[in-house]
Amino acid sequence: MNCIGSIFEGHFNNIATNRSVVLDSYNQKTRPLTESANTGLEASGPQDEFALQQLLRPYFGKFGVNDSPIGTHPDFIDLDHDNSLTRNQYICTLFVDIKRSTRLSLLYDLDFIFQFKNAVIKTCTETVRSFDGHVHRLMGDAVMAFFGSNSTSKEDAIADAINCSVCLRVLLEEDIKPWMQRQGMDPSDFGFRVGCDFGDHNEVVWGKFGYENLGEVSATGLQVDMASKLQSLAGKNQAMLGQGLLDYVEWPAKYSKIKTKTKNGETENLPFVTPNITDRNGIPLNYQMRELAYTKSIEFSALPASIRSAINDSKVISNEKISFKCFVVNGDEQSEYKSSSRFLDKKLDLSFEVSARVTGELKFPLKVVFTKTNHGKQTPFDERDKEQVRSIKTLSVTPSQYRSLFAPGVKTYCQESTAYRGMHTMKCDVFDSGNSHVFRDWIGVMIK
Repeated sequence: MNCIGSIFEGHFNNIATNRSVVLDSYNQKTRPLTESANTGLEASGPQDEFALQQLLRPYFGKFGVNDSPIGTHPDFIDLDHDNSLTRNQYICTLFVDIKRSTRLSLLYDLDFIFQFKNAVIKTCTETVRSFDGHVHRLMGDAVMAFFGSNSTSKEDAIADAINCSVCLRVLLEEDIKPWMQRQGMDPSDFGFRVGCDFGDHNEVVWGKFGYENLGEVSATGLQVDMASKLQSLAGKNQAMLGQGLLDYVEWPAKYSKIKTKTKNGETENLPFVTPNITDRNGIPLNYQMRELAYTKSIEFSALPASIRSAINDSKVISNEKISFKCFVVNGDEQSEYKSSSRFLDKKLDLSFEVSARVTGELKFPLKVVFTKTNHGKQTPFDERDKEQVRSIKTLSVTPSQYRSLFAPGVKTYCQESTAYRGMHTMKCDVFDSGNSHVFRDWIGVMIK
């Protein structure tokens, strides 16, 4: 696929052709790629290390590269030198596991499997870092990562983790699987499982486990442990979200679903983490879990519409002649808000802009329909989870604009503001003069 389809192949080829020099390349200063987002230092490493980040981060409004090393989270370096110190601080924990990877060793040459698995792990770790995540540990075929820091809002850490989960699935479906098919491999022999949960300050403790020279700084807490359990309960190529995350940002039911299991022709709902542990009084915890609804969530992803529209079951209709953007307006100034990339404060003015290039390929006038859907507990009940047509506009052009090779595009707008906590969407549908549906896209707006 355009923009994405060569990333995994690049990782694999780099491993296959440069295995003998990879370690040396880490110790040598390479040509600067960009300014580091975390340290301000020039990024160094193998040429392919930051390729995925440089592709993904701009889509989500992120700059530079995240070159944080694996291991101790940067906020807790001081704890590495004192086993007696602990600290409470929130975190969003994500586990990624390669499903059915053991069987691959029975089907293919071991050296090839090493290169393949290593390329997958590199893809996972760079996807995590693309969303400002910190890779804590590699555990065989699994990656444990943390999202959040003392300089990141809790809501934004969750947004990053969810966007990371969606992009991992995109890379699997649109990059890794096609590559496997080209190699004559069966894509059904491979998949991801993702588990993700959020623990607040009073629910997570950080400290050094083990001895001074044989230990690591990590986090403990119910939600940290649940992320691993959620990963093990996720279906193939699915991401499972825990109750801590779902409740904290009031994640809409529309964009998640209860896991089901079919046995003997009967379908059973699995709404809680199993086994259902009990508290000190023997009362079942009933810890909720939901599968991230991938095809619904891809609708409002900040990835290009051309990528999202090509995904199976996607309802996005891309058109290179039409663009749909959102801006935060502050007086005479405005800044672009990338869809679902971060949480905004309340009482901000938003401007949704649709622009169409004046060409003979688009049949003007165009009808533009803006439809919003608000979610969350603060949304009035009579409008909660319901589509509301906010505005219907017409885009017209003059004969002189048609004849001009340098005619600017025509634009129209829909004005809104941030009011209710949660994740909300604005949908844009565009119809041409013949009533053909020529464009459809969503922008997700996250509000603190």
